[in-house]
Amino acid sequence: MRKLVIAAALSATLLTVQGCSSTSIPNPFEPAPPASVNEVYYGEFRDVPIPSDMSEQTKYTAVSQNSDGSKTGTQVFEGRIDRQSLVNAMIHNMTRQGWALRSVFRGQRSVLLFEKGDRNAIIGITDGQAYSTLEVWVAQRLPEGAGVSTGAGTASEGTYPTGNFSVAPNAPAPSGGGVKEQGLSQ
Repeated sequence: MRKLVIAAALSATLLTVQGCSSTSIPNPFEPAPPASVNEVYYGEFRDVPIPSDMSEQTKYTAVSQNSDGSKTGTQVFEGRIDRQSLVNAMIHNMTRQGWALRSVFRGQRSVLLFEKGDRNAIIGITDGQAYSTLEVWVAQRLPEGAGVSTGAGTASEGTYPTGNFSVAPNAPAPSGGGVKEQGLSQ
């Protein structure tokens, strides 16, 4: 009789376990499967598609509008998407928008460099513990030979497509390689 009770209990347990295994209880620690790569929305940059599973982290957004109406700056997004899936989705969607992929670095932090017209876009994708982070940087490319130059002991002003700026006009240029320690006491 005792063997019969044990066999009945074992059978009931197996049936219960088998019934539970067919339910679809999601694991909260696994990234959600990404939506279709074609499900996107557009943030500040009208030609940079963002996967619909990503949400903007506004505290890290810094975008400015140039005099010609174009925008430059950075936007940061987070979402529960596998890093490799996000890399593939960004390559797919950016090329569909006319961006040319110029460089790829894949690793724990992946970086994609795109070019379109006179603009560059740098896409940084990082795996986190619960979320992947997507950083989008868009900037106008500087004209050939542009840059801040130092000559005759002074820093110079520069004119760039986004307007005028000055870097310490008429300030003496540091000697000895351009870097000088300050405020260090022992």
